[in-house]
Order: sequence, then structure tokens, then C-alpha cells
Amino acid sequence: MFDTNEEMKHFKPIDLGNLRQKLGQIPEDMQNAIELYNKALEDVAGKNEDMAIIALKKAIAIYPAFYEAMNLIGVCYKSLGDEEGARYMFNRVIEMDDSSIRAQQYLDRLDGKDDGRTSGNVRSKKRDKNPVVSWITRGLSPEKTSPFYLKYILGFVIGVIAMGALWLLMPADKPLIQISPRSDSSQQIQALKEENDQLNQIISELTASLEESSRKEKNLRDELVQYQEWSRTLRQLDSLAAMGKYRDVIVEVEKLEGLAIPADIEKEIMLLYDSCKPMAINHIYESARSIYNSNATNKSKEVYKQSADEFRMAIRIMEELDEENKPANMVQIYYYGAKAIALSEDPSKEEANQEALDIFNIIIESFPNTGFAQYSRLRINEIESGRPVKH
Repeated sequence: MFDTNEEMKHFKPIDLGNLRQKLGQIPEDMQNAIELYNKALEDVAGKNEDMAIIALKKAIAIYPAFYEAMNLIGVCYKSLGDEEGARYMFNRVIEMDDSSIRAQQYLDRLDGKDDGRTSGNVRSKKRDKNPVVSWITRGLSPEKTSPFYLKYILGFVIGVIAMGALWLLMPADKPLIQISPRSDSSQQIQALKEENDQLNQIISELTASLEESSRKEKNLRDELVQYQEWSRTLRQLDSLAAMGKYRDVIVEVEKLEGLAIPADIEKEIMLLYDSCKPMAINHIYESARSIYNSNATNKSKEVYKQSADEFRMAIRIMEELDEENKPANMVQIYYYGAKAIALSEDPSKEEANQEALDIFNIIIESFPNTGFAQYSRLRINEIESGRPVKH
């Protein structure tokens, strides 16, 4: 009898802190796998075997030699009624030659075998020989005394008498040996054909089930590979943020737009993205001003375009922030950004001028009592009169 609830009790969480004390440094992949295993046990306790299976498969993908996780997947499959999936996982453990004792016990229970133990040796007891048996034994033993030919003559005579008595006792109309008539061969052929059809149907159903299981396993494997790749991307973004490269975090996250990201990882990425925005604005602004100032002599439109693109990014991020998180130098970002955009003439002179006018008007409306509002009016007059904006 396979009691899944009872078997679940045999799986205990792994204490990472205790392991670190005993083993020292634990490899990152093993640590991640153990954390997923412990999470799966929490899901099992909450009667959420589906999520437990996903977590365990991720753990095995990270650390393929995690046989305890494989056994737990098998028990989860059995709990969900997927006996075929359970058998697959237990057989996989046995093939990998580790933890095979437990896996074999699970397979035996699935097959309905008891965990009985072999009985003790039974002592054979000698029985006293029957006198008739002793007589037959002596009769069949090699002849050592004469005249031994007398017993053959006696045996022949007894045989003739016995046959005669049997002949007299049998009825005259009954044959001594009766051969049963042959059954209809066509019926046998039909029965065999039906049996063959049934076997073929069973084989077809098993083949279809195997193909479906293989497809599901492939999908899960692909999902695990993708999950590992996205986990690596998240770690790289965390590293950039830890090094203070907030602008790079913003740029890399925006490159991921439109891609299918696992929900839990996407949530972590967006939290990191939002936390980096306020700090990234100053980095982007400093980069844009540096590019802008370097072009004071050459006045290259291409260099102005590079500066304008940086300012556009800073303005867009700034406008996405809550009021309490907006930077103190908002007006400077708007003003120099509008100048860089107008001087870049990108994507066209008319479009760049209109974009710059819109930003200068925002400064006049939002920061009316500042010097930048006055400067913005001068720049608007330059654009509307057809003169180039001053650097």
C-alpha cells in the first residue's frame, strides 16, 4: 500500500546554516537547489504539489545529483494520481545508482508488493519410509543374488492377468482410449485475432501516453532552462546595481521589454529597475552635460544628438517618478535637454524645434519664478524667429 501522506513525513527540510557550520562554504548551485527543495516541502505541506514539482524540477536542473528531490517528485506525482510520472522518477533514481533502495521500495509498493521479509529456513523432517516404498526400492536396486530372473517372470505373468481383468471390466462399445475432437480452428483464429487487436490497442495507448509524457517533460525542461537564463540575467543586473552603475541597469532592463519573462523574476527585475531610477537620473544628466559641453567648439549635430538622447532618457525617467522622488535639478535637466534637442535637429529640424518648444513651455509653466524660465523665453524667440539656438 502506497500512503503518500505517510511517505511525505519522511522528507525533512535541509538546514543550510547547520550545513555551513559542518562543511564551510557551500557551492552556489547546491545552495540554490536546497532552497528550492525546502520551498517545495512548504508547498507540499500546503497541499500544493503542482508548485512543489516545479520547484523540485528547478532544483534538479541546478544540481542534477539531487536524488532526494527526485524521490520527492515521484511521491508528489503519486499524490496527484500520476502513477506513470512517479514510476519514471523512481526508475530514474535507480538508473543513476543512488538512493536506489528507497526508490525501489516505492516501485514495489506501486506494484502492490508487501514489504515482507523472507521466512526463516524450515527444517526438513525425515519421515519413516513406507514398507511398500522400501519393497519397490529394493526391487529396483541392482540384483545381487540369484535367481534374480524369477521376478521378471512373475512380473510378466501379473501384467497379463491385469490386462485380461481390465478387458473384461470395460464395456464393449467404449474404446479404451478416446481422443477428443478438434475444436473449430476458425473460432480459435478469431479469438487470437481479437486478443491481438486488444494488445495492439493497449500498445497504442501506452505509446501515446509515453509521447505525451515526453512532451510534458521537454516543455518542463525548456522552461527550466529559460528560468536559469533569466535567473542569471537578474544576478547580472543586481551586480550592476551593487557597483553603482544605475544607468546601465536602466538601459539593460529597457532592452528586455516585450520578452516573456517568468513572473517572479520579472517582479524582481521591475523592483530593481524602479529603485535605480532616482539614482540613475543624476548619472544620465552628468553624462549628457559632459557630451553637450564637449561640443561647444565643433558644434557637431551628431554629438548634439548623443547628448539629446541622454537628456531624453533623463526626462522620461524623471517624469515617471513620484513627486517625492523627483530630482532637485529638474529645471536644469529640462532646459539643457531642450537646447540639445533643438541643436541636434533630430529626427528633423522641424520636429526637434517643436519638441524643444514644448519643453521650454513646461519650464515657464512649472518654474515661472526662476531664471531658467526667462532663458526659456529667449530660446523660444530664437526658434520662432528662425535663428539657431545658442549653445
